[in-house]
Amino acid sequence: MSLKLEGVCYTYQPNSPYETPALKNINLEIHEGEFVGLIGHTGSGKSTLVQHFNGLLKPTAGKVTVDGIDISAKGVKLKEIRQKVGLVFQYPEHQLFEETVFEDIAFGPKNLGLPQHQVVKRVKKAMAMVDLEYDRFKDMSPFILSGGEKRRAAIAGVLAMAPKYLILDEPTAGLDPRGRDEILEKIDHLHHKEGITVILVSHSMDDVARLAQRLVVINQGEIFYNDRSRTVFAAHKELQHMGLDIPTVTKLMIRLKEKGWPVRSDLLTIEEAKEEILKIVRGGRTGA
Repeated sequence: MSLKLEGVCYTYQPNSPYETPALKNINLEIHEGEFVGLIGHTGSGKSTLVQHFNGLLKPTAGKVTVDGIDISAKGVKLKEIRQKVGLVFQYPEHQLFEETVFEDIAFGPKNLGLPQHQVVKRVKKAMAMVDLEYDRFKDMSPFILSGGEKRRAAIAGVLAMAPKYLILDEPTAGLDPRGRDEILEKIDHLHHKEGITVILVSHSMDDVARLAQRLVVINQGEIFYNDRSRTVFAAHKELQHMGLDIPTVTKLMIRLKEKGWPVRSDLLTIEEAKEEILKIVRGGRTGA
């Protein structure tokens, strides 16, 4: 089972003076159980791309399938597709609107026509998944929560729909370091403990390096790279030419190698770098 785009093209305002091609011949498959990072500079087509996965946008050309179902086919119920493919927009807390946290998270399940006891069950589970204590938060106004709590409540509203695939568009944008770490921890938990397939759109190379198993790089509406994270970041000169950064740890290891340290320059996380540097220091081989 997978999310699949075949030959997908998308053009904004076609057949007008403002016609703008946003996606060009996209071929991409996200397999069940994967954690995929999607990166690209502002305006590269990332957000346009992910909105095709649940039918918010339909391709100008090409085909999008969700678990083998062509979402543009006649008779397909997009409501069911969107239940299966949850999309969390950037700054999702701006979409909080109910009087209580419970009512906000319950909005989606209620619209599915579920009985009240099932709605409560869904809300409790979704809140637990993002570490919001049910009895403490359920009757609170969502507008008095901290930034990180608002973001988690908004994500819980999508999780309450019990999606199989979860797409997050810049989920840590605007958060302080503590809130950012909380969100990333919950996303990692959803993938590893709950088995949810995750597509993470981010400008933070450190975040995707830490979490994603595979990276898809979009540039000017086209896929330039689609490979393991370590392999993609090894092409750091090409990425920087596109206006993209590389993980902080990778920068450090490249600098150390340039200064003569016999270290690997393809490392992505602090833990990997620590182990590599200690190995060199203990062996007395700094090359400097």
